[in-house]
Amino acid sequence: MSDKPFTFSKFLKNVLIMAGIGIVFVLFFFYIYLPSSTNHNETITVPELIGLTYEDLDEFVIKRDLRYEIVEDSGYSESAAPLSILSQNPKPGSKVKMNRKIYIALNAKVPPKVKMPNLINTDVQNAEDILNTNGLKLGSLTYEPNLANNAVLAQTINGKPIDAGTSIFKGSSIDLVIGDGEGVQRFLTPDFIGKTLDDVKFQINASKLKLDVINFIKVDSVAENTIYKQLPPAGSMIRSGSLIEIWVNGKDSNDEELNESPDGDVKMQ
Repeated sequence: MSDKPFTFSKFLKNVLIMAGIGIVFVLFFFYIYLPSSTNHNETITVPELIGLTYEDLDEFVIKRDLRYEIVEDSGYSESAAPLSILSQNPKPGSKVKMNRKIYIALNAKVPPKVKMPNLINTDVQNAEDILNTNGLKLGSLTYEPNLANNAVLAQTINGKPIDAGTSIFKGSSIDLVIGDGEGVQRFLTPDFIGKTLDDVKFQINASKLKLDVINFIKVDSVAENTIYKQLPPAGSMIRSGSLIEIWVNGKDSNDEELNESPDGDVKMQ
């Protein structure tokens, strides 16, 4: 007896049967076998790891049926303890399967190094912005006489000059010397009290000061033709070119016209 001839309809029927078997297998694998092999689709809430130290990490994570991996070049934070956790992925509160790996970033033991920027001739506000951008901090400001107002004249660290391009630890404080815009030296006001007018004129010129007003007033408590009051007072801080006002016991030797001021002082015209 001869076999029945193979027909296209039989072929199509066989293909459909095989496809149906494949679909059933896929559904069984993903919806029955896989969930049962992963603890019936149970999930775990990811705990908060940020702030923990590396020494506490093993016990804390393993107890919760999780794993962890430390990422390279984790980072650095000045406010965090060395080798403490800075960040984690997945985030705290996330739902994950048991034995899921948590990727964590550890704080470095020492801060990374950065290049010192060039702040010379930069105004102090821009200098602070540049320091912040480079992970550095503005330290103390010292003002010196210089015509470059608010411009950086020198940059130092721990009392020593530091050149641009020098490698220093991130977070370091940089001290700056700033120009005060005056360009002249400050010094203490000389004491003119008790001296004669001629001596005071000579001293004022020698000190690169300017005699502003001479007040001639007759008093009995001090010697004739001597200074008994001055402004600014002796010992106060002044600059070259500052104006000095003095009070002299006596009359103007040149017999210039004298006017009496409202408070009784007589000023030379």
